[in-house]
Amino acid sequence: MNAGGVCSGKSGPVPKCPRRVMARKKVVPIDAGNWKTGATVPRSGIYTVRHSEHRLPGEVTLLQGEQFPRCAGCDFAVSFRLREALPDAGTWLRFHVHLYQLPVLDDVKRAG
Repeated sequence: MNAGGVCSGKSGPVPKCPRRVMARKKVVPIDAGNWKTGATVPRSGIYTVRHSEHRLPGEVTLLQGEQFPRCAGCDFAVSFRLREALPDAGTWLRFHVHLYQLPVLDDVKRAG
């Protein structure tokens, strides 16, 4: 806006400058995100597992830097959500199994 209260636009002078609306980026805390198979684990912790194709373990413990595992029974993505962070898990875990795929749990049918 110049001293006379007029903005100059592409089509000439405009009486008032339009308010510029800054687009706000949605900031999602790392703890609130959902991740899928193949993504890099952002934080060591216990993750809740969701998969509509098969019954999989309900929770898994993963370390930062690993990849989220796939389903052993299909190629559809598995979803993960951080349930509980484990600070400095890499320093106190002496033994760790890398989990590349989640086993499909058989439905247990009880004899009536």
